[in-house]
Amino acid sequence: MSHTFRYVLREAPVPGATVVLAEADSHHLARVVRRRAGDAVELIDAEGRMWPAEVVTAGPPATLRLAARPRTAPPVVPVELLVGLAAWGRLDGVVEKAAELGLARVGVMATDRAGRAPAAGAMRARLERFARLAEAAARQSGRAAMPALEGLVPFGDVVAAAGSDGFLLDGRAPVGLAEAMAERRPARAVLLIGPEAGFSEAEVDAALAAGLATAGLGPATLRVETAALVAAATAAQALGHLGGTAP
Repeated sequence: MSHTFRYVLREAPVPGATVVLAEADSHHLARVVRRRAGDAVELIDAEGRMWPAEVVTAGPPATLRLAARPRTAPPVVPVELLVGLAAWGRLDGVVEKAAELGLARVGVMATDRAGRAPAAGAMRARLERFARLAEAAARQSGRAAMPALEGLVPFGDVVAAAGSDGFLLDGRAPVGLAEAMAERRPARAVLLIGPEAGFSEAEVDAALAAGLATAGLGPATLRVETAALVAAATAAQALGHLGGTAP
């Protein structure tokens, strides 16, 4: 199957109009992926629509002609993924996969066992990197929307906002995530993944007191990025967003 290259539309779309790509996108189209006049690409507009387009000139700057109407992009998956601090490279992977799956939100939590928190400047720089990774992953997977990105979010704030839609992933939980979601049948899922050292007893107690459920992902001890991916896919499946037409 041929790959479709996608770019962000910086102006209001007019069906059938010719648009000019930004400098970086023009360079990518002409010099990196070597598209030529007549090749097909797609453009993503600010409203989350996907516009089939044809290269008019490779440039730079590249010019593209929009189709008469956009196609419907995959819907946002109502899953929010909050992850404890881990090595930056692992969190990069979490953000990429969350964007591919189409999750609504990804955040990094400050938790009891997370170790030393990064300085505010380091966290801002990392969020900027997360945004670049999420945009690239969303484009590649044909999604128009990216997850909302946050960090560092206090654990208590996450718990308070999640309520009965929240699921704290813990190896000591008596049921798995799929079973816990089947019992509650939420319209959305807020998933809490601990740092490498896991959640403290106090955090588990606080989550239960706030109405969250605890749930497991099987008997093995998973790395943060693996647990995040498995939990996100499980929740997306439970909400009807994998393996068929989304609700």
